[in-house]
Amino acid sequence: MEISFVARVWRFVRGDGSLTLSVALLVVFLFALYPMIEVGAVAPYWLDAAFAAVLAAGGLFIFEPRPIVRAFVALVVVTLAARIVSHAMPSRGVETLEAALIMATAASFAALLIARVLRDGRVNVHRILGACGTFLLVGLIFAEAYRLIALYLPTAFSAGGAPASPEALGNRYVYFSFITLTSTGYGDITPAHPTTRSLAAFEALCGQLYLAVLIARLVGLEIAWRETQGATRRGA
Repeated sequence: MEISFVARVWRFVRGDGSLTLSVALLVVFLFALYPMIEVGAVAPYWLDAAFAAVLAAGGLFIFEPRPIVRAFVALVVVTLAARIVSHAMPSRGVETLEAALIMATAASFAALLIARVLRDGRVNVHRILGACGTFLLVGLIFAEAYRLIALYLPTAFSAGGAPASPEALGNRYVYFSFITLTSTGYGDITPAHPTTRSLAAFEALCGQLYLAVLIARLVGLEIAWRETQGATRRGA
């Protein structure tokens, strides 16, 4: 019996293909919308819509058991509400709450995503992409941490050799976070305070360790799956 197109799509999003879907949305969110908002090409609320879409995709299609999904979705709703309030009534207190909630939501999403990636079974391209999604979420967590520090330490960063205020940096915390996480470090934005220098060094270390540990774990899962399949064939 031929499976309908809708049924194939549903099977894709309910299986490991949902990992690829979530990461694709995350890539658009981080690397397309952020720079477009920075240059004024799109309104900031599109960033909020994309943020909610990424997290909703994860909550609806990836995670089990359902009680955890409901708790995660509740956290997403509270975080989205904080972002809306931050746009309507900007203040340091509201921005602090918003940054803390985004960090908590991204950390929860990353933990649930990597748990799905590292479960027993064969390693496929979807699970590898899911692991990349966790890496991207780590970068987002650090970006919000930098924004939180800059709110209370005006001299936390410098750009072009001069102190840079949070207003001057805008959305460039994400950019700084990823060039630090990947140990690229162009030097156009630099941590100027001991707190931000320490956090930047810690992020660079996390980026290196994550890749090393992840590769070892994925290789171990693939070897274990092949050994299990070999033992099953020999037993048959």
